Amino acid sequence: MPKSKATSLLQFFDYCVQNNLPFAFYQMPESGVIKVVAQKHNATTKIEKSSLLKGFLFAPFQEGKNLTSLLISSDIFTTSGKLPVLNFASHETSTSVYQKLKPKEATKEQFVVYVKSIQAGIKKGTFKKVVAARVVKKKKPKTFDAVAFFEALCKKYPNAFKSLVYTPQYGLWIGATPEILLSVDSHGFKTYSLAGTKANTIKNASADWGKKEQEEQKIVSQYITGAFKKVTNSKPEIKGPETIAAGNLLHLRTTFTYNSIDKDKWQDVVAELHPTPAVAGLPKAASIRFIQSHEIANRGFYSGYLGPVNLDNQIALFVNLRCMQVLKNKLAVHVGCGITAGSEPEDEWKESKMKSETLLSVLKLHKK
Repeated sequence: MPKSKATSLLQFFDYCVQNNLPFAFYQMPESGVIKVVAQKHNATTKIEKSSLLKGFLFAPFQEGKNLTSLLISSDIFTTSGKLPVLNFASHETSTSVYQKLKPKEATKEQFVVYVKSIQAGIKKGTFKKVVAARVVKKKKPKTFDAVAFFEALCKKYPNAFKSLVYTPQYGLWIGATPEILLSVDSHGFKTYSLAGTKANTIKNASADWGKKEQEEQKIVSQYITGAFKKVTNSKPEIKGPETIAAGNLLHLRTTFTYNSIDKDKWQDVVAELHPTPAVAGLPKAASIRFIQSHEIANRGFYSGYLGPVNLDNQIALFVNLRCMQVLKNKLAVHVGCGITAGSEPEDEWKESKMKSETLLSVLKLHKK
């Protein structure tokens, strides 16, 4: 790249979308720096087991005929303030940035029936827990600016992992998630058990967590330790459970750190962890089958995972929660709730609506 004045984030976005070039903007938790990963060609790499992977990983909830995990290669890896002049080879201009995966929006009645069907399965002993997801669709404002929205998200949620990801196959996804799937650096492997949700209010901040939320947290924590036991005999350092804030929500979180695992085993750990009970349920296989046959919306990359791999000397993969697809005329926000025997269907509907506000509340912040 010749040395010249830097390109703006918006110019870079427009160029890559128009030329079908996969890219990702992201900001790590507690960082004010926006990182950019982009390819100079439009063929994303299918993930294979290798210690040499380097780039931005984008994985769906479940792989299938029309969904696969992808790696956006780091042909360009820089910060938003140091973007290069866009003079690499041009490609055929895209006719649309909107992928054909258009999720259906469930009515309240449909969602309540879905929750009750999960509880019937729990009563029969088929499940201990299943996560019920739905989509909240909003009309996309005529002035909607994806880059401005992403930047507003970065400002509002400094403690979350913020991302804007585009691939020709799957379109444009934007999100802010508080949940690490797996972090690997010189200090070892780290993951969280994040389960249990309530509104972030002064009243709730000091209140005890209910039995339902504590049970959710216990289920996910036991699952994590069991998953790691399949890869390592080492014992974790455990912190929590503790209450953490994520925008307008509070969550219960337990942190697990493993210091004696070979770094090359990260893909083995991910394979055991994903999807966790926090996004699927327990038992895992039965929960996934039930979700795939009963859920109204196609989850796509919601509750999958994403993040940089072997960039900045670390691997940082996050569960793709609080995310939305940018469609042609709509914004499709994906949300989910953990359903147990003690869940109240009406309350779960309200909780899912509350979770959608994590992203939808940012719309007014980025208006020109």
